[in-house]
Amino acid sequence: MDATLDYAPRTADKNWRNQFENLIIPLSILINQVVLVVTLSLSINILDLDERGGLFALIGGITGVDVGNFGNLGAAVQNFTGLLLLTPVLMSIYGSVRLYFRKQDGRYFSLLLHFASFAVCVVVLLQLWGVFLSFESVVDGIMEMPWVLLGIPLAYVLFWIAGKFSPVSQLRAVLEYVALGMAGLTFIGFVIFSDLLSSTTLIRLSQNFGVWLAIAGLLAFGIIGFGLLRMGDAFGETPDQRVAWQGWLMLSPNIIGFTLFFAGPLLLSFYLSFTVSRVGQTPVFTGLDNYRNITALEFAWYDPQAAAQPNKLAFAYGGLQEQFVWVADESVRRYRVNTVGYNVLARWDILDRTLYIGARDRQFWRSMGNTITFCLMLVPLATIPAVGMSILLNSKMPGMKFFRAVYFLPSVAAVVGTATIWRWLYQPQGFYNYFLAEITGFFNSVLGTNYADPQILWLNDPGVVLFSIVLLAAWQVVGFNTVLFLAGLQGIPRPLYEAATVDGAGRWKQFWYITLPMLRPTTFFVLTTTIITGLQVFNEPYTLFPARPIPENAVTSVYYIWITGFTRLELGFGYASAVAWLLFALIFLVTLGQFRVQGSGQYD
Repeated sequence: MDATLDYAPRTADKNWRNQFENLIIPLSILINQVVLVVTLSLSINILDLDERGGLFALIGGITGVDVGNFGNLGAAVQNFTGLLLLTPVLMSIYGSVRLYFRKQDGRYFSLLLHFASFAVCVVVLLQLWGVFLSFESVVDGIMEMPWVLLGIPLAYVLFWIAGKFSPVSQLRAVLEYVALGMAGLTFIGFVIFSDLLSSTTLIRLSQNFGVWLAIAGLLAFGIIGFGLLRMGDAFGETPDQRVAWQGWLMLSPNIIGFTLFFAGPLLLSFYLSFTVSRVGQTPVFTGLDNYRNITALEFAWYDPQAAAQPNKLAFAYGGLQEQFVWVADESVRRYRVNTVGYNVLARWDILDRTLYIGARDRQFWRSMGNTITFCLMLVPLATIPAVGMSILLNSKMPGMKFFRAVYFLPSVAAVVGTATIWRWLYQPQGFYNYFLAEITGFFNSVLGTNYADPQILWLNDPGVVLFSIVLLAAWQVVGFNTVLFLAGLQGIPRPLYEAATVDGAGRWKQFWYITLPMLRPTTFFVLTTTIITGLQVFNEPYTLFPARPIPENAVTSVYYIWITGFTRLELGFGYASAVAWLLFALIFLVTLGQFRVQGSGQYD
């Protein structure tokens, strides 16, 4: 009798599950076809550059955004977007067919489409609500009622507790539904208390068809997607597969952010580097002209012995012309420069002749030279002291944990605040000049020397400004490198040092023949990250020199990219993008070379 009573609920539950599956799968296939129609229509409208009607104009009217304008990015971006929209079309077809035959990959493709469509509906709904245009009022409303957002961590805790129960447990399902309900109520409370939907706004939005369409899509994709998500057992999903998609789900916010805010702009900048692109203008494709103008160099020899008359040195393109005037009764050479296309970048006196190098973009080459010089100074200043400090911190002396934290603090300190402090230290009457004056006075009084007070102009002297930036950057990086070397030291087996001590090796030989070779992987990583940090330096010169323009010797490559893109409007984003990609090529080649060197020097 008990077995019969227990069998009846199981049969009813099984029948309910079958009915649920028979409903969810057709609905999922149906909304896949909706995604197919919408994305295919969008793709056709985008690729048809002569007409902006149909669904394309409808979406623009619903969201209030000119989606057909593409920010004046040109036909290439429009065509790329149109072709990219064919991806969900193919996914809809494949996912629907495979889902019809109850295949696991069809379920995953459909879930991906539902999740992406759900996210799109959320963005559209937020746009219609004006969240992106009234962020300040939203933050003010949340700060008045911060307790509303407690529902999010509570919902997460409930979901985590539910995961501790068996997948077939009824309590697990109840807890998951409660967590989802709590998250939904939190979202509703957030909308209410953030004053996004006032009475007038509600009336206006209730008359907007797009709002109801976005809400309908939100509910449809959310409910059907969640139902399909719960059908793992029906598709024979293994625990490893379940863990895999849960991991991808947790990574999805980072993947979406990476795609929208890194990979997308990266591809756009690559396209813009081949165009003339200025604010408010449609990019004009010019091929490699930007790269040619950036890297163009001219070489010319000048022989003063052959200059009996005033002589003119002209570069091949007729760009830079220099008029050299020789004065018979003077040993100086005077020249006048008339810049048309090239500027003198450098000159070398070789025997009795002079080699002149002209560049179309002299500032680019100067910034690149500053950046390379910056790296050559930064690497030893941020690496060698880090090795010494890591050896000290690896000792058993008391208070080492405190000093580890102190040395690491500059790495996490805000650059703006630290630059302000260092700007004060670099003042003519600041700490560094005071310290140097005291040292000079000490030597003069003790040794009887007569050294003058240097009074270095740290932020004004062209020969010193770059070193000033290097000191600040090294101070910030050395703590991080110290922690890395410390981790490497703690990974070296102690028996190696004990065996070396038995063999009579002193501390220097142990350091040279054991510590350094065993630190090779750590050293490679530290050198790579330090060089990349140096090649990408921007914050230090930008914050250390508040006056614009900053000294020419302080202009680094990334700072020059910023100047080109945001201040020199005649060059624009296309030219700045080309400079950025040249810098990327340099970083890539340097990193590749380091990998080659590291690979050839591996120890066994």
